[in-house]
Amino acid sequence: MNSFCKIALVAFSIVLFGCAPRVPNFFVEPTWTEKPTNVFVVYTEPVIENQDDLEDDLEDYAENFDKWFNPELKKYLDLFARNTVQFTLTKADSSQIVPDTAEIQDTSMIVPAFKGMEGDGVYLVLSNIVFSRREDSYMHHGFQTTMPNTNQIMNGDNINNYYTENALWVSSDYAFYDAKTGDRLAFGRQSQRSRFTYAMTTGDWEKCVKGLAKKILLRTPLLKR
Repeated sequence: MNSFCKIALVAFSIVLFGCAPRVPNFFVEPTWTEKPTNVFVVYTEPVIENQDDLEDDLEDYAENFDKWFNPELKKYLDLFARNTVQFTLTKADSSQIVPDTAEIQDTSMIVPAFKGMEGDGVYLVLSNIVFSRREDSYMHHGFQTTMPNTNQIMNGDNINNYYTENALWVSSDYAFYDAKTGDRLAFGRQSQRSRFTYAMTTGDWEKCVKGLAKKILLRTPLLKR
């Protein structure tokens, strides 16, 4: 097989597999179209897997992470809702959160609910919030006419490129509820990463919370103008 045919085959494979349907990781009830005036946000204590990095980047909050996380999350919820909604954030004891399950296209997901819902408005419940530092390696298989660099292995015309990516990740299960009826309005699991080259900074923590806040509001009336 000549080089042109090999390249064509690889391109076809990318198109074929790259277009495979992806199971969504969140769901919003189509009937939820009205933006609420008040949203009560309850969340469990975030888990910090990389405590050393927390002490380096957010030293003043190493012993009380919630003092940083609470206003940071509120800041970005306000931002993406365009300051048109009153968000009230409260850290809840894990015993107040009841785990349930729901399915999206035959994929089962954890859906947190809050025992103490009352009054009017909407509740946003977050659980299993985890911050973690990860180092992921990727391999890109392709063709190249130039000489390979130190992280490439050449096999004939084939080049294997190995990449290492360092990133801070945050992930969370979440669900929205109508406080009056108890109906679930939306749910899902979202994650956000902030890539860095050598060392993490405060900006990586901020980027993770910002991205998570926006993804949680996706397709809901809170993110619409």
